[in-house]
Amino acid sequence: MKYEVLNDSYFDTQIYRKIDDDGLCRKTCIGVDSEFQDWLRANKDNLPSDIQAKVDAGTLKIEDAD
Repeated sequence: MKYEVLNDSYFDTQIYRKIDDDGLCRKTCIGVDSEFQDWLRANKDNLPSDIQAKVDAGTLKIEDAD
């Protein structure tokens, strides 16, 4: 499973999509989604380049765990 940036010009908010191991999109979400944030924290040292670019630019924040 991985997440990637969904480039869609219809939204003002960046959308991310979850891709399962079978290659199918199983979920779309915004950056504050709790499951996505869990995945970000678990993979913060090895994020895909498109998501790392959002973190580096400050447009996606990895929140502290509750």
